Order: sequence, then structure tokens, then C-alpha cells
Amino acid sequence: MIKGVDIGGTFVKVAYEDGKKKKFFIGDVKNSKRKLLERLKEIILDDKPSGVGIAVAGFISKDGTITRSPNLPVLDGVNPREIFKVPKIVVDNDVNMAGYCEWKLHNSGSEVLLAIILGTGLGSGLVINGEVFRGAGGSALELGHHIIEKGGRPCSCGRRGCWEAYCSSYGIVNIYRDLGGSASKDIEIIWKARSGDERALETIKIFKEYLLIGLANAVHILNPDTLVLGGGLIEGMKDFLYDIEGKLKSRVESLPASVLKVRFSVEKEFAGAVGALLYLRAVIRKEENRML
Repeated sequence: MIKGVDIGGTFVKVAYEDGKKKKFFIGDVKNSKRKLLERLKEIILDDKPSGVGIAVAGFISKDGTITRSPNLPVLDGVNPREIFKVPKIVVDNDVNMAGYCEWKLHNSGSEVLLAIILGTGLGSGLVINGEVFRGAGGSALELGHHIIEKGGRPCSCGRRGCWEAYCSSYGIVNIYRDLGGSASKDIEIIWKARSGDERALETIKIFKEYLLIGLANAVHILNPDTLVLGGGLIEGMKDFLYDIEGKLKSRVESLPASVLKVRFSVEKEFAGAVGALLYLRAVIRKEENRML
């Protein structure tokens, strides 16, 4: 039995080979390295899997080391391959795996698929002809940390003006607060916008503007034919993003616009776990074929 595991800041999501999916709460142990690793061992080693695909938010080196995870800093420097004794383990960035999932299951005809996932932070992944693009060291596609506003808002990474600082759960809350509103969660703002609250509607407008700025940059640099938007924040406000494809195409050059399709994630919150499972399966098949 093999499975895919997406380690998030509050929940671990697991996709099983038989199609089952489960969520496990880890918010109570996320700040203790010892307790967190114990909980992860219980989840990952349950049912004695022969293989596990692991997806984690953050910078993941090609040898599987979590060099830096903003959501789970206690895992910085940890290599799951050395901690969890499973015959076969692959480790990758969570949005790389979400992008691979969306390509494999729903967009396999895409030549260049770009996934942008917005939630606690902003992650991105690129799949080119079915292969995940990782860059030289494994950290490619950290689009959330490209600067869109010089000297702008503080970002979780410690820099200022990053795309994530505007387009993320904390980003939209900060925009709302700057307009004089009081809210601690992104969903509160979305609810208020749906009820016609002018301040919340202005917040959504500003958020969309920054979203479009970053997306236009990405389209001009990467020229994808498929752009997949996902994550909790996107799911919560899809009704405000009905026109995102048209607005984006109007901002970019005609050539990249002519091949571009914008889609919302189909697998939603389990995309990372399902992608890790699918990617592990692909790795195992490649290894088996080499042995023939």
C-alpha cells in the first residue's frame, strides 16, 4: 500500500491508494519538533505503507531536505527520508505536487501548466510536459516572493513587497484593516463583501488588482497554456473571480493570451496529497521499467 501525505500548518491530509482521503489535526503540536514528528510518524507509518509521497510547504532541496518551511519552522533542516523508515519515500513542495495532480488528472494535454495556490501563503508550481520543474536546487517557482511593490508590505519571509504579502489570507486581512475594517480571518471579509459591505468590497477589488499584477508577471515570464488557481482563499471567493480569465488576458500580450486557459483547482484541498501519491506512483513505475 502506498499513500500521499500533505503536511500543512494545521492539518495533514492523506490520500490513500484505494481512493480514501483523511485529514488529521496537528495544530496542537506544530510548535514542538519532538511532538510534531511523533504525530507525523503515527500518521505516515499507519498501515505500514510500502511507499509514501510527502508534500510540504516551503523550500525543499532535491535530496528531500526541508530547508525552510514558513508554516512549520520546527521542521527546518529535517529530511523525512531519514526520519520515517518506509521502503520508498519521495518529498517535494506542496504546490509542485498540487500542480502535478491537476495536470495528471484534469489537464494532461497541457504543455505548460502553472498552479497558483493561495491560502495561508502563496505557493506556485510548474509542470512542463508532465515533468515538475524544480530549478537547479529544488526551489524554483517561489512566485509568492517576487516583489510587486518596492518597499511594500512586510511578508512572512521577512522581506517587503512580496506578492504573498498582498495575495494570501494574512494579506487580504491587512488590506481590510488598512481601510479601517476589523477582521481576523479572510472568510469574515468575504462574508461581509457578499452582504454588500463597501469596505469589504473595496478590499476584494484591491486584492484582485494585486492578484492580476502577479499573474500577468507570471504569464509573461512562463507563457503557460493552463493556469490553475486553488487554495482555501481562492475557493472562498470564487464568485468574485468569475471574470479573472478575461481581465488577465486583457493585461498580457496577445501571443501568451492566445494560448492561455484559466481553471480553478478540481482536487481543492487534497490536491497536494493526491499529487504526492500520483508522483510516487510514477517514480516507482519508472524505477521498475529501468529494471526490465
